[in-house]
Amino acid sequence: MKENTPRFIIYAPPYNEDSGGSIVLHKLCHVLNDIGYPAYLYPNQHGTKSTRLKQFRSLFRKKPYTTFPAYNTPVATRSMLNKDAIVIYPETDYGNPLGAHNVVRWLLHKPGFHTGEVKFGENELIYVFDDYCVEPGYNIDPNNKLFVLSVNPAYHQEGVSTTREGSCYMLRKAKGTPLVHDQTHSIPVDGLSHAETAEIFRKTKYFYCYDEFTLYSQFAALCGCISVVIPKAFPTRDAWVEKHPISRFGIAYGTDDIAHAVATQDKVAEYFNNLETESRETVLRFAQNSRSHFNLK
Repeated sequence: MKENTPRFIIYAPPYNEDSGGSIVLHKLCHVLNDIGYPAYLYPNQHGTKSTRLKQFRSLFRKKPYTTFPAYNTPVATRSMLNKDAIVIYPETDYGNPLGAHNVVRWLLHKPGFHTGEVKFGENELIYVFDDYCVEPGYNIDPNNKLFVLSVNPAYHQEGVSTTREGSCYMLRKAKGTPLVHDQTHSIPVDGLSHAETAEIFRKTKYFYCYDEFTLYSQFAALCGCISVVIPKAFPTRDAWVEKHPISRFGIAYGTDDIAHAVATQDKVAEYFNNLETESRETVLRFAQNSRSHFNLK
């Protein structure tokens, strides 16, 4: 590759199978390379901390930068950060720590949701992961959607229990929310590995999720578990699905919606297969549009 060939550099934390943000940042790099657009990861070893003191302290706690072996995710060097590089930051990063000329801000959630801090540049190109990431006040082109799907292969129905019992539940981003479901024989799955979680999904009857926007609800459905999201932010199922279309099949929005989850559960796997194709198409459009936006050929 020539030195001046436009490349994508994704500012990302180490790969962590329990962090949706980490997973999709690494997967984006993989898909870009797979469709012929050179892409690299640039290690973000100190997370989202914005102060120099915290960044300085983080230098003494660095661990080896981990990637996912099944993905094509080469790691960038500082010399690659030239004027032809397009740097992608998630919404959790403060400012432009790499000093990039061309910046894409990828909103994986509402700005400030995780950190309480928001600092974007004036000339950044903003893309959103999904509609629920959009906040009023941000001038975002409705066509600027960059949806990347990643489904851990642990979630399937092989070896499911024929006598499902009890339930399991997850808080995730809704940590601190009071539990309202029947907690008799209910297993918490927060913090478990994907393999451990999938095993529980295959033997319990119900999964109650207090986080309205996590793929774990779909993962439960893929394992044949009746998946129920505990309503919070939306008055109806339709209002929720409008913001999170991926949840249209196999998920109940509240315990009075369980019939829908059961009736559409068998559509989830096919829907995910179609989304994988759609995901690659959105990455291709993103690559073409962002290069054009920054006048890079």
